[in-house]
Amino acid sequence: MAHRDHISVEASLLGQFREELRLRLTPRRHTVLLVAIVALFLVRPLVGDSGAGAIMFSTAMLVLLLLALYNIDVDELVGERETLLAQRRRRSIIAWTLGIPAIAERLIAIFAPSPSTYLAGSILWLLLFAFITWNELRAVLRQKEVTREVISMSISTYLLLGLTCGLFYIVLHDLQPNAFSFGSAGPVTEQQTIPVLIYFSLTTLSTIGFGDITPVTLQARYAAVAEGITGQFYLAILVARLVGMQMSQSASLQAEPQDSRRASEHQGDPS
Repeated sequence: MAHRDHISVEASLLGQFREELRLRLTPRRHTVLLVAIVALFLVRPLVGDSGAGAIMFSTAMLVLLLLALYNIDVDELVGERETLLAQRRRRSIIAWTLGIPAIAERLIAIFAPSPSTYLAGSILWLLLFAFITWNELRAVLRQKEVTREVISMSISTYLLLGLTCGLFYIVLHDLQPNAFSFGSAGPVTEQQTIPVLIYFSLTTLSTIGFGDITPVTLQARYAAVAEGITGQFYLAILVARLVGMQMSQSASLQAEPQDSRRASEHQGDPS
């Protein structure tokens, strides 16, 4: 009896913790996701190429993945409820179907790295983050008001696009080892190649292009060009949309007092 009461107390405490976490995380989930993305990009430059750097990078990837999957699970429902509930269930099934093997692959990479599973894991993470980026982009385009969470979501989508393209370059490098020229100080191991190609993706997305890494094969060159064009179109369309929503929002707020004043004058008119 005492053992059963102890289990009941633990279950109650766990339920309270989950509810408290949901109440605190859900309203700020896009900001938390943005912080996780930035932390992922900072891990390898700050820690370096030591063994701890690879472990911390894998851990940051897992945290980012779980937050992204959580965002998909609690996505807002805007429109016909039954249809949107079915779409959310389908998105969750696809995300977790890709996510569970990806988590397993990262754990294997931390504790028992093996070249035989490296390519399969890279393709799996590419598909997973392409799906996550697509869902974040759709969520951005559905927004009707400009808030801090919408701005965080917009920046997260941009950075996720760079991360997804970086994962594509990693897969391409696995299939075509000569796809990129790294110069005289190129990466030596596969673990060193991952952060370098993500860095190349971010410089390509932002059209900085330092020239230290050069795409060599035709596939790599066209992929880099496509990423640069996509990044510029995203920024142009996003800024235009955010400005348009902000202007519409401001106009609505200014019109509300005028409408209230006219309604009160109409009610006070004896005629």
